[in-house]
Amino acid sequence: MNTKVLFTALTFLITSSFTIAQNKYHCLDESCAFKPGQQVYVFGNDVKLRSKPSAESEVLDLLKIGESVVIVGKTAFSWPYNGFDSFFYEVRYNNESTGYILGGLLALERIKLNGINYYFAYSKRHKKTFLNIRHVENGDYVEVKTPLSNTTFSITTYDDKGVPGLDGMFYIDYLSEACGVDGGGIYVFAHNGLLTPTASLTKVSDAGVYFHHERFIFPADSGGLEDKILFKKEAGEMLDEATNWTKTSVEIRELSWIDGQLVPEFEEISAH
Repeated sequence: MNTKVLFTALTFLITSSFTIAQNKYHCLDESCAFKPGQQVYVFGNDVKLRSKPSAESEVLDLLKIGESVVIVGKTAFSWPYNGFDSFFYEVRYNNESTGYILGGLLALERIKLNGINYYFAYSKRHKKTFLNIRHVENGDYVEVKTPLSNTTFSITTYDDKGVPGLDGMFYIDYLSEACGVDGGGIYVFAHNGLLTPTASLTKVSDAGVYFHHERFIFPADSGGLEDKILFKKEAGEMLDEATNWTKTSVEIRELSWIDGQLVPEFEEISAH
């Protein structure tokens, strides 16, 4: 079999076995800006609804995290916030009042897991981009954040997938549209009312040259083991195209979820 065909087939098999439902993708490009008529949710507490698209304009109302607004339009200019240039959006509140909110103060998405609404937004510190996740607890919000190696992604929810001690999970699924770009993702586990960013999995390839794919196989998945999470790492490279000389390797290790953490520690084994 031709090496390029082999790598394409392997990539397809690995990708198809890890396919999740199609969801809304988020990105930092203007193409992912909120659209007129879209219902979105406030990401912070006491967010200022302003009379004009200016940080000095009159404050019409203070909105709480999770309150919804409907997008009317956006400004042509942006304003720095949380490490990014953010548009002001004209929004409709309570189906009547209109005003302006800075886009960085609106959640990318609201997703419900186990009856709890979670809100997602970007932030940036120095040169590192993060995904911030918040939910409301006792009248205020609780936040966790996880660094991103790819800022284009969708978010999928799962149940516990057979893992004892888990209430469910999010998977931050990277979209890779170019060779060498990470197309893996991040698992964020929900347990006992907490969220824990648990594992960042890598999936990179350059067709016909190399691939490196990591994935979890849960107890409820095909090939899964009871009470265990299997970490599977597959890698391959082409040594000589003229003779279709390739080298591939597969590593599998059993992990357990114990007292709110993976055992062995994921960062240790993924670095090997």
